[in-house]
Amino acid sequence: MKHAHVRRVLLGGCSLHIRISLPHLAGTRVERVLSVEDTVHLELRRVAATGTCPQCRRHSRRVHSTYTRQIKDLPIAGGAVVLHLRVRRFRCAAPRCPRRIFAEQVPGLVGRYARRSVPLQAALREIGFALGGRPGARLGGPLAMPARRATLLRLVRAAPMPAFDTPRVLGVDDWAFRRGQRSGTILVDLERRRPVDLLPDRSGSGLATWLREHSGAEVISRDRAGAYADGARQGAPAAIQVADRFHLMANVGELLERVLASQRGALRQAAAAVDRALAEPAPPETEPRLVAPATPPGQTRAQAQQQARRAQRLDRYEAVLALHQQGFSQVAISQQVGLGRKTVRRYLRSDAFPERAPAAPRPSTLAPYDRYLRTRWADGCHNAHQLWQEIRSQGFPGQAAIVRQHLARWRPQPGRPGRPPRQAAESTPSPRRPAPPPPRVLSPRQARWLLLRAWGVLTPEEQMYRTALLDEHPAIREAQQLAADFGALVRAKDRPALAIWFDRAETSALPEIRSFATGLRRDQAAVEAAITSVWSNGQTEGQINRLKALKRQMFGRAKLDLLRKRFLHAA
Repeated sequence: MKHAHVRRVLLGGCSLHIRISLPHLAGTRVERVLSVEDTVHLELRRVAATGTCPQCRRHSRRVHSTYTRQIKDLPIAGGAVVLHLRVRRFRCAAPRCPRRIFAEQVPGLVGRYARRSVPLQAALREIGFALGGRPGARLGGPLAMPARRATLLRLVRAAPMPAFDTPRVLGVDDWAFRRGQRSGTILVDLERRRPVDLLPDRSGSGLATWLREHSGAEVISRDRAGAYADGARQGAPAAIQVADRFHLMANVGELLERVLASQRGALRQAAAAVDRALAEPAPPETEPRLVAPATPPGQTRAQAQQQARRAQRLDRYEAVLALHQQGFSQVAISQQVGLGRKTVRRYLRSDAFPERAPAAPRPSTLAPYDRYLRTRWADGCHNAHQLWQEIRSQGFPGQAAIVRQHLARWRPQPGRPGRPPRQAAESTPSPRRPAPPPPRVLSPRQARWLLLRAWGVLTPEEQMYRTALLDEHPAIREAQQLAADFGALVRAKDRPALAIWFDRAETSALPEIRSFATGLRRDQAAVEAAITSVWSNGQTEGQINRLKALKRQMFGRAKLDLLRKRFLHAA
């Protein structure tokens, strides 16, 4: 390893002769080292006696003049370093060379017109790749390598693109610049488990162009988008296309959700059946009658706004049905009512007004103690403070007011402060027996997961809901059975069973199932390859998650060129 020779070092008035091993200073001689506050200044010059003309490549010894360049370098011991490089200008010795005067360069130390050394620029570039603009600028200050965020981004953009070999097994999927507005395409080498490129759109023509420019792909794993199927067919006709198994299962789940969306009345009927099954039997006549609960308070402003929005949706739903009965097409209805075509199609497929599913109740700190409170209440203990003390000894962290508010719904009338009034026991109204909350009417999406989950992981109420939904509605049972059988044959990689499944789906009485089977038929080769092949788009989905994290880290500066370089460099 070459060394930079130091003739004399002046530190605090002391003179020392030392030898510093700095590879990027090879070919230079350090004349003096000065420490001013937290900055180390090195004065150096080149050792070579001649300079090389950059145009005719001839050596020259004729010095024209000298000047000094100030160059920032990597820090030493946490302190900034400034190089004072004395540069000589030479006269070119070639009589026919158009370059009469040239300045000597130190390629390994600093570039032409640069203010930072090559190692410092490389370090800042790595900071820019890892953190981006603003976070990198915040980190550079404490590390004695200050740089503006625009400088870091400029260094990242100036870096060359990483080279890659054409993948043999290619994963293709889409990703969103901004969800629902603009999307791109990610390409992943599934064998090497690394991304190879990002495309600015998700069109089939863009994929076909890339495949023609990078020929050699033998297997292409993709989702079931028709654009990617056409692009792979045009760009690599000899490649085997594999439909991703995850997307196949998601498509089957969406099929089940569409069937449930057309049977919204069945969801309400199943909820009512579960409510009746959970209801307690009426008490005998010898027991005192329960006092009717107090009239609930008026609606809040939020509830009034919710009812107004529901009335507006209901008016649009009725307008869609009226126009459809008059013979208008879905496009015309969409333009007149002001709804999207998908919403119009969903309204027309539904057998009733699609109510929005109520929001799931927020988890309460009393939830682990609700069963104990119900048992004690049924035993006759109706003192909220005593019940609070009992559950507090079991670990309840809340205050007594929470228990008091929770038990207020079980009382026949609002409580009163102080001691209970003196009156006959028979005239005292009996407290209401706490009943389990009725199950919510599930949305089609929630019912879809209820039907696809394993029976053993369902709660008793969910099992009752599922049983009522399947026993009373054969259409939903048929769709659920087809979805379950398709998932089973995909997981078991049972290719012969796929033909039997196609026959059942194509002869179904439900139009949603027949339409789904027709779409699978058009992509049958890729579907069969998904069942038999070992390749899938799981690695691609993981790379998309990394890309999303990087994109959100960059805030509004995630332009494609910068995002593409940072993403591929990190891989």
